[in-house]
Amino acid sequence: MQPKITERARGRWREILPALGVDAKLMTNRGSECPVCGGKDRFRFDDKDGCGTWFCNQSHSSETTNASGSAGNGFGLVMDLKRCDFAQAARLVEGVIGTGVPPTKQHQPVKSDAPSDSEIHAEVMALWRGGRKISPQDPAGLYLARRLGRIIESRALRFHPAIPYGPSKTLPGMLSAYVDEHGDLAGLQRTFLTPDGQKAPMKNPRLTLGRLPDGGAVRLMRLEAKHAALGIAEGVETALSASLLFGVPVWAALNSGRLSVWEPPEGFREIIVFGDNDANKDGQKAAFTLANRLELRKIMTQVEIPADVGCDWNDIFRQQRRVM
Repeated sequence: MQPKITERARGRWREILPALGVDAKLMTNRGSECPVCGGKDRFRFDDKDGCGTWFCNQSHSSETTNASGSAGNGFGLVMDLKRCDFAQAARLVEGVIGTGVPPTKQHQPVKSDAPSDSEIHAEVMALWRGGRKISPQDPAGLYLARRLGRIIESRALRFHPAIPYGPSKTLPGMLSAYVDEHGDLAGLQRTFLTPDGQKAPMKNPRLTLGRLPDGGAVRLMRLEAKHAALGIAEGVETALSASLLFGVPVWAALNSGRLSVWEPPEGFREIIVFGDNDANKDGQKAAFTLANRLELRKIMTQVEIPADVGCDWNDIFRQQRRVM
């Protein structure tokens, strides 16, 4: 009986993945560039039990995303890289190792059909152009009203009626524009929604698209001369809530990893870091890592963390709304 593809692939991922487009230099158990999202120092390849296991602290797809990022085995990495399901990933792997007994010689890398950076950026731009200003009646407006009690107008947020999900499905959702340090659009966070403004019922209704460089953010509010301080938080809703609570403009880094490496715009000398109070301490660690780095550069930095474990500033804002 022919062994299953999962068994035939075991112990051969250092051959398989380069053949499918993963740079062999990235396949190390030290922080390196992620072959899927392009984030620096976010990806580790530990290949436990020869299963091609890996971890990235950025959300990739609903199949591999967990509470702290993305992780999986070699098949999961192929699925994320090729944007395919397991069946297609298995066929790609089989194309490298064959259908029979593992051969003794190494296969030569084959041309990858993974999308190039320019193709991904074109997809980002097309999706963003297809979005429109959020209104109170559309799913994104209803979603923000549930989370904030109102719609906060932002050029960094748009509603899209049909965001692609998987090979043939589309869902309504909110787009959040992630820009690099120079203000150029680099990627998007897609928040998939139901028509009545709830998060879509899937494992992870928030997924990113594009290469999101370190130092960037979702610039939710325009900065004016009157603003002496600028805030930075993880999530979009958290940032909007912190702005309402503290009366300062706040941007969103999207997750703790990007928060820790965020770069403030030139000229701002006072930064407020709105960290999450995570039970695993990730949010607090990221907030103070950023604060310490900025203070070494003589930038006045203040850290604000909610008192309750497991809470972010949107949780606090919603609690206060219920009391009022």
